[in-house]
Amino acid sequence: MYKKINYNFIIQNPIKFLIITSLLILAIYLSYIGGYGSDEDTLPMIGVFLNYFKGNIMTSRFTGYPVPEFGIGFLSYYFGSFVANLVTFYFCFFGLILFYLSISNDNKILLFIILALSNPFIFFDNLEPIDYSWAFFFLSLGMYSLVKKRFDLACVFFGLSIGSRINFLPFVFAAIIFLKLDYKINYISRIILFISSFFVGGLFYLTVWIQSGLTLDWLTAARPYEQGIFGYLARFSYKSLASIGLLQCIIILFYLWKFKKSILKTSSSVFIIFLIISNLIIFFYIPAEISYLQPFIISLYFLLVQTLNKKTIYLIIILNFFSWFINYDYLKITYENKDECKRTLALEAKFEFNIHSGYFKKYVDSRNKILCWVDLESEYGQKISKGLKIKD
Repeated sequence: MYKKINYNFIIQNPIKFLIITSLLILAIYLSYIGGYGSDEDTLPMIGVFLNYFKGNIMTSRFTGYPVPEFGIGFLSYYFGSFVANLVTFYFCFFGLILFYLSISNDNKILLFIILALSNPFIFFDNLEPIDYSWAFFFLSLGMYSLVKKRFDLACVFFGLSIGSRINFLPFVFAAIIFLKLDYKINYISRIILFISSFFVGGLFYLTVWIQSGLTLDWLTAARPYEQGIFGYLARFSYKSLASIGLLQCIIILFYLWKFKKSILKTSSSVFIIFLIISNLIIFFYIPAEISYLQPFIISLYFLLVQTLNKKTIYLIIILNFFSWFINYDYLKITYENKDECKRTLALEAKFEFNIHSGYFKKYVDSRNKILCWVDLESEYGQKISKGLKIKD
């Protein structure tokens, strides 16, 4: 099943190869002009690294994200935003390749990559220094190492994935226990590998565990909103649909229902379905950033590529790219505060169809939003505003 791939199919698919190459070149350009981005969590992550020099061990938020906090901080400190952005995006790109090759080696990989990168939350949200792609990249590396019988490397990479985002723990569990392999391995060995990976990942959280008095209080992530079960259900439903697109969801649900028997025949279907369900459960607990759903999006797209015909996949890709430039919404949301530099809380929403500019413009307009949270009169603020390396 996992034989060496004949890469002649790239030559046989010049249009797909050209699309991917164009997207990678665009990513390089946007990484260069994007500065440190729009995510307010980037500065605290850099701050964690800067505090290492002062002998302080801290976290950027919640449980901490030790691996990307160090990695993104290191890249920002020594090289600046361009390199930090580029590494983050290419972690996503190579993660997609490794993810697919760990499960299947058919010639649909180019279609899968285009489908994934056409999704605005996969493409644009990984163009700034944040931790999503770091956790996914190491998860995919661990999967590929497991396929290649490199249990030592798999243990390290799975540990790094957990050390990047602790909510990737169930995804690591699913990969180790349910991933279909081309060789025999009993479940005792799989469980031992999971425990070992859990231990490696846990080492990254040792300091925060000690700081919490050896309790598990540090594992409790603060919910961003407290508006009751209906509020959570509304946010979960709206953002889950938005992660794929309403029209795309209708098409996908129709065809998945039509070909539901084929889904279970998909390679490592149990692993993929577990990944989808577990990510949705986690997101229901904290329905905040849509990019929390990136594992769900990627896993769903793998199912689609394996199950649906090419014409349907092409239609979804076209709709995805269309949303880059012109998008639509079916809800009008009233926010507590219209100031972009403040965290806004949705007060009410009502059904109202409207058309507005797409995700590309949204990315361009908000790429310097991080300046909201930095003192522009300081030397540090000046470097952040220009995307420069922080080191003198």
